[in-house]
Amino acid sequence: MVKLTGYYQLPGAMPQPVDFADLFDKSFMRKYTNYRTFEKFLQGGRFCIESQQDFEDLPEEQMDRHVEKTTRFGSWKEMIDFATDCYARKQLER
Repeated sequence: MVKLTGYYQLPGAMPQPVDFADLFDKSFMRKYTNYRTFEKFLQGGRFCIESQQDFEDLPEEQMDRHVEKTTRFGSWKEMIDFATDCYARKQLER
């Protein structure tokens, strides 16, 4: 599996890179999706992701349909925003 990254931002700070493996950790995936890992989630959507660019080029409508069918979220934006908020809270607690 290719290593995918995104960004999160704490209030008043610069955006920080985050690995999707950390953002969508196993506890998040088990609690909010039908999958144990983000990798399995992508495989379940039959997305061919071999690079960060492949992921970024994925049409959001396709991701939205997969998210709606297999998670507790209504869209990819909702899922990633929620995961980012959870991750940022964990970082503040450290």
